[in-house]
This record gives sequence, C-alpha cells and structure tokens, in this order.
Amino acid sequence: MATKSNTRRNSDLAMIHIAAKTLFGDVSKGGAGREDYEDWLELKTGKRSSGKLTMSERIELIKALRKDGLIPDRKRSGIGQTIRGEERPTPAQWNKIGGLARSMGWECGLEDHRLHSFVERTAKVSNARFMSRSQASKVITGLEQWVCQRMEAVDAMP
Repeated sequence: MATKSNTRRNSDLAMIHIAAKTLFGDVSKGGAGREDYEDWLELKTGKRSSGKLTMSERIELIKALRKDGLIPDRKRSGIGQTIRGEERPTPAQWNKIGGLARSMGWECGLEDHRLHSFVERTAKVSNARFMSRSQASKVITGLEQWVCQRMEAVDAMP
C-alpha cells in the first residue's frame, strides 16, 4: 500500500522528469539526454539523481521549474468536474461563500463546521468540496438571505 509521503515523492519525481524531458529529451537510464540531465540536476541541487533529493529539495526544485515555465502551475480549485460530470464551483464562488461564512461570524470561513452543516442541508452533499457550481449558487443564495435576515433582526432591535 502506498503511503501519502510515497505518493507525494512519486508525484514530485514525475514533475521533475517532465521538466527534464522538455529540456533534454530521453532522460531514462541509457537515454541520449541522461548525462546532460544529471549534470544539470547536479548544478541545480548538488545531486545527480532526483531520487536522492529530500522533500524540501524537491519542493524548491519544482518551484524553480514552475517559475521557469518548465512545469505547468497547479490546477486551481474550481476546474474539472464532479463525479456526476457537473462543473465545480469557481474560485469567485468559493471566495463569496467564505466571505459570507465570515459575515455569519464563522471565523474558520470555508473550514467552519457550521458552514459544512449548512452546505449539507442546502446542497445535499456530504462535504462542501463535492459541490457543483449550481449547488454553490444555492449555498450562496441561502447564505445571502440568512445574512440579510440577521442584519434586519439586529436593525429591528430597540
């Protein structure tokens, strides 16, 4: 069974090798670009094998490779589809939900257990991260109405 750190390591190494392949072509053992790749890696990290890099060394190398445009940036949330094929909420929707949650006094924003309960009741999903765009819209509408009701109640107080 693969551990979380092992999965992370494999993912990091794959990203490094994608960039290396872009730069040097075939970098597999015995490949034409392998020697150039090892020289480049040693120049960047002091090690000739990406497998010998520590996690922090891998992270720094990946950041540099992203900055140089050799590996694509991570996908932002809101991109992709839910299990039912619907589009995920946009970053603007997530920001709006987080802001409304804070307006309700829920200090933890998107991570607040009260928001999770509201999402569960409103969108009929077990967790906010499983919402579709249309469900996020329902949650936003519901939170906006709830915030307005609270403000009206405060204004009506003598």
